[in-house]
Amino acid sequence: MNPHPPFPSMPFMEAVAPLLRLFKGMSQKGPGGEASTLRALSLCPLPAQPSVADLGCGAGASTLVLARTLRVPILALDADGTALDDLWAAAQSQGLLPLVHPRTGDLGDPPIPPGSLDLLWSEGAIAHVGWRKGLAVWKDLLRPGGVMAFTDATWFREDPPPEAQAFWRPWYPTMGTEASNLQLAREAGLEVVGHFRLPARDWWAYFDQVAIQCGKHRGDETLAEVIALMEAEVDLYRRHGDSYGYVFYLLRRA
Repeated sequence: MNPHPPFPSMPFMEAVAPLLRLFKGMSQKGPGGEASTLRALSLCPLPAQPSVADLGCGAGASTLVLARTLRVPILALDADGTALDDLWAAAQSQGLLPLVHPRTGDLGDPPIPPGSLDLLWSEGAIAHVGWRKGLAVWKDLLRPGGVMAFTDATWFREDPPPEAQAFWRPWYPTMGTEASNLQLAREAGLEVVGHFRLPARDWWAYFDQVAIQCGKHRGDETLAEVIALMEAEVDLYRRHGDSYGYVFYLLRRA
């Protein structure tokens, strides 16, 4: 049995410590699902043995799918060491530790050599660094012809409901539309391979886990504020989820 290595969190993660505590143990820490991951992967033009990294992997929901499907080593990078603990345990239980290589790191400055990746994966994490910086930094990690595949929260309308705008603005003030995001990708010199919206079931599968965690920690006053925030997000999506959602973007370096 492989010994469990330490995964120290990046210092800046202390700012979101309550959310990390609430999400501890969740296999899916944001909207997504295996079917959507596999759909995106099927659209990626890759060599037979691609070099792959999953940035902002969290507990590794997508990492494990990539490892099982591609059967190549996956560098799994996240700033949250507690999430990497969960990934390590899941990879061990599924017999995937030889392929899954968790590592603590900053998404805005990944410890990855330039021009070394055929596939850069990232579900729900580019918002932490922003599109302009994320595309610029991540593009340099790809080999010519390499692909980045990532999801991000996106407006589906140019005029989303004011309530939805007010909720998202403090968390993601630069949240774009599909058209504006694709334009940023092209301006960064990336070819658009494809894009698609995640289905509502990917949100509700995530929200089901959120509900379980909120119920489990209901009496913890130190988590009361973040629990209220998450329940407000669920309610907002129930009423206005047709105006925003996650989109999978597939981009290739020339």
